[in-house]
Amino acid sequence: QINPRMFTPQGTLGAAKTLLAHVASAGANVAYLTAVCKEDDSTDRKFWSRRQKKSKLNNPKNPYRVSDYFSVDEEYGGNEQLKEFVSEAHKNGLYVMMDLVYFHCAPNAKIITDVPDGIERDDDGRPVTGRWGFPLLNFKSRALKDYLIENMRYYIAQYDVDGYRCDVGDGVPLDFWKEAVEEIRKLKPDVIMLDEGHTPEYVTGGVFDFNYYWPQLVQAKKPYARFIKDAHEKIEQAGTGDKGVYFVENHDTVTDEGRADVIFGTLICDCFYVYLFTVNGTPMLYCGEEIADLNAHNMFANKDHNRGYGVDWSNALLPHGKRRFALIKKLAALRTGEAALAEGDFAWIPSDEDVLAYERQYKDEKIAVYINFSEKRVSTEPKGDVLLSRGYKDGTLGKYDFAIFKK
Repeated sequence: QINPRMFTPQGTLGAAKTLLAHVASAGANVAYLTAVCKEDDSTDRKFWSRRQKKSKLNNPKNPYRVSDYFSVDEEYGGNEQLKEFVSEAHKNGLYVMMDLVYFHCAPNAKIITDVPDGIERDDDGRPVTGRWGFPLLNFKSRALKDYLIENMRYYIAQYDVDGYRCDVGDGVPLDFWKEAVEEIRKLKPDVIMLDEGHTPEYVTGGVFDFNYYWPQLVQAKKPYARFIKDAHEKIEQAGTGDKGVYFVENHDTVTDEGRADVIFGTLICDCFYVYLFTVNGTPMLYCGEEIADLNAHNMFANKDHNRGYGVDWSNALLPHGKRRFALIKKLAALRTGEAALAEGDFAWIPSDEDVLAYERQYKDEKIAVYINFSEKRVSTEPKGDVLLSRGYKDGTLGKYDFAIFKK
């Protein structure tokens, strides 16, 4: 996930483009952009979200309060820089996903004049607002549906975008998504669709490829192994475990919770990443995690409203950053190189309460994962050849260590 505001000091897609080779070298194959469409720049604070005010950055522009769906905000370099970004990503073997914000829009959004019945209104004609205080889009309107479907077609046809992450996707009717995805697949049959939500029907019916799951690991509480297992089992019970996108942090959590590496330390976070890359879902990294970036981030900060927020790329040259990058590269290589990790069934292995242990199986191949989330040395049962480990010795794992076996 690339948040342009935090990814480079300039905050533009042109600047982000220069780092796409780095993104690919970490082992990623999708670059997912947070919302970059034209933002409402109103200084009327009644239309500022609670989080926007809480940031105290006095930035009127909220990426998730869109004023024009067909334009990239000049803050990010405009439409031409998006085209160049996508082109450069493809040269580096990366797909590009854009963020769609269709649950609500800005109070002065162009869509309100372009589609007169495009937002919900009460009996007195006043806009109906949603959870964040912005006008709700009216999916009873045929004209609105056509407008948004054309918007999705536009970025694929004109910019060669490969897919979309859909903000508050479950808040938008599934029948709209079914129709829209059917239409854009006529342009790009393998388009990638990611839903921010939990509803099983959104991913089991062939519309979305995966869900964007919560809670995040940055919210983990001790005992960490139990927290992760409980959260994972809820997803499994919903029948969508292999359809989940798993992450430690994202643009929301760094704003609300802080950086995971600061909260937990790099050793525990390394254990989180071992889980992400070996579980039966899809791992996602937020910008800078691959170098254990310790700098604070905020989604409402940009080059004009900032207090030192953003990726500190000097972390890549420091011991903790080098260790993290090496680990991510190894995990990504295992993820793409081992069929059991990409496609295998998932099953828990009985273990110490502080150890997260599970097995992935594909045909005759098995991969077992043991992650010690305690400060004590614990015993593990060897499960074949060691593919990757830290601190594994004579059937035991040390403090915050892990081992991945194959047989």
